[in-house]
Amino acid sequence: MISHITDFLFLWILIVLALLFHIFYDVWRYFSARNSRKKWWKTNVIFHIYPRSFNDTSGDGNGDLRGIINKLEYFETLGVKVLYLSPIFNSPMADNGYDISDFKDINPMFGNMADFDILLYAIHERGLKLLLDFVPNHTSDQHPWFIESRQSQTNVKRNWYIWKDAGEDGGPPNNWVSVFGGSAWTYDPTTKQYYLHQFYKEQPDLNFRNPEVVEAMKDVLRFWLDKGVDGFRVDAVPHLFEDENFLDEPTLPSYDPKNLKYEDLRHDYTYDLDEVHGIIRGWREVCDEYTDSYKLLIGEVMSDANICMKYYGKGKSEFDFPFNFTLLGLEKDFTAEDVNKQVMDYLHQVPRGEWPNWLLGNHDVPRIGSKVGEEYLVALNVLILSLPGTPILYYGDELGMVDADIDKARLQDFRDPSRTPMRWTASKNAGFTPGKHPWLPIGQDLDDKNVQLQQYQTTSVFNICKTMIHLRNTTPAFHGLKFQVVHVDQSVFAYTRFDRRVTYLIILNFGKGLWSGALDNIKGLATVLIDSTTIKEKGTRINVKQMMLHKGQAIVAKMD
Repeated sequence: MISHITDFLFLWILIVLALLFHIFYDVWRYFSARNSRKKWWKTNVIFHIYPRSFNDTSGDGNGDLRGIINKLEYFETLGVKVLYLSPIFNSPMADNGYDISDFKDINPMFGNMADFDILLYAIHERGLKLLLDFVPNHTSDQHPWFIESRQSQTNVKRNWYIWKDAGEDGGPPNNWVSVFGGSAWTYDPTTKQYYLHQFYKEQPDLNFRNPEVVEAMKDVLRFWLDKGVDGFRVDAVPHLFEDENFLDEPTLPSYDPKNLKYEDLRHDYTYDLDEVHGIIRGWREVCDEYTDSYKLLIGEVMSDANICMKYYGKGKSEFDFPFNFTLLGLEKDFTAEDVNKQVMDYLHQVPRGEWPNWLLGNHDVPRIGSKVGEEYLVALNVLILSLPGTPILYYGDELGMVDADIDKARLQDFRDPSRTPMRWTASKNAGFTPGKHPWLPIGQDLDDKNVQLQQYQTTSVFNICKTMIHLRNTTPAFHGLKFQVVHVDQSVFAYTRFDRRVTYLIILNFGKGLWSGALDNIKGLATVLIDSTTIKEKGTRINVKQMMLHKGQAIVAKMD
């Protein structure tokens, strides 16, 4: 009898163990497959296109979707496999497309939905991926939701936005300031209340405490995901929520109530509120509904690293990464030690198991060459293309484009100098438009900063970027996170990327002149793969203890 009971218990134990094995195996397979699907954005370069400035086919002076279609071969030549577009949606263009009047349609300036469908199909046919810009914090004041909301205080869409009575003095409800300066409140004489706009007055903030708004914005994501887009860059994320009690924000000593500036307040009640993270997790869940391929989510968090790192999710699924703006802090007199500090500080702060990223610029800031000097552009591009993580190239950085000198009469926005048209050729209007007038001036230095010329120059910014991208694409040592700094001084920053079989050495001279000497924490010989000068051809052998580097020189070599 006891023997039968023992056999019975043993059988049940085997059954339970078998069930547990299958459960754990299925869980492992799920996460393994999920991680495998993530690889497409971890091993490739993301190219940021500002559509209005990329390529115009209509002749109206504005870049368009067909212009991007016509240039897809360019990305294949460059080695780029992920494209990210700034907003292309219906908009009055008060903020160059970040004031959206219809989240589910294309701005006629750029084409129509048929053009978009062709673009997406052509991108996927080439094995590339497409990311769109998702702008959830606000709409245009011309959006049907806001037009309806401002009809009366009892309108069904009223609570889709932030409306408040005037303050006790008859002015704005509190002291909140717009990112662009001035009060964050605008009075609506029809309904006799103020509405909130953390950016321009033409961009009223949505009310994310309203569940209807939360669902409506999820539907926007699903609309584009149903079409097959591969992910989103999410704009102005920390601004989504405001304090429910609408308390005045603390002022700094520089605060002047007659000249309201965003930087003169501490934004305790309008920025980075805890509720934001629940919304992001909801977006991640929407993206995970689509299992054909992994959908990438990138957050724009313009803040210091301590705040940025929270947006990885603290162990919960939020952004795959928030943009890393660390290197935007480099100034004219930067040193290699500054670069090392910024790189290492950032990498030490990235949460364990999360993925880093690197960029040198975007449509909101001056181009890096205008800030630090054009002589360092090649080395800086090699830097972000060789560091551990995902690099994001802003269009034109691969040519060494700098901010254009634009007459005030032509300036439409204070950020326009970094948004000028792409330079395809040295001909009139840089081959950007067949029309007479591009929407912004082309800018200076067209003769040497154009694709047509640089593709034939061995050490042009374009060719060095192209060679580095192709090396990165085909070399497993650049796909992981293994990285070691081997030398830092005022001038030279050198580090290795490696796997179990091979080590690559990257040497960058950010100094003010010629540097010669020995690299500190590495020894041996190496074979040059990339040299930004014409001094060391590919295949040249170098001794790391007997180095000579010119100002701005970048070398990538394979260690013996």
